[in-house]
Amino acid sequence: MAQKSVPVPLYLLEAIFRLLDDFDRLDFHKCVYNPRLDYANAVWELRLKIQQLQYHQMETYLLSIGDIAEDESSALHEWAESGNSVYSNPYMLYDDSGVLMDFINGYRMAAEMAENPSSFFDDWDDDLPF
Repeated sequence: MAQKSVPVPLYLLEAIFRLLDDFDRLDFHKCVYNPRLDYANAVWELRLKIQQLQYHQMETYLLSIGDIAEDESSALHEWAESGNSVYSNPYMLYDDSGVLMDFINGYRMAAEMAENPSSFFDDWDDDLPF
């Protein structure tokens, strides 16, 4: 069988060699090493960092929006806590330039559309049975 040569990126080789050089510092070879615990710790740290980034993103977003109503605030926090971005909206509403609206502007537009649909839809019929 002929051998095939597979190119390996330099950054990957450097990372492998760095691991091999630091092998004594790592706990892989010790009998009490638990890869599940190590994995769980890494996942926990990642989730914590993501939460910190989401909090920072929310604070920055709220500073850019200004004052919001209490119902908007609770809806925004519920939206963000379920893992969604504050720069998107559940209604998939886009602005005039075709860019997805952020949550508060989308929320306000959806409320306005619900209150007065005839101003948004040319052929809106108020006598619809549903």
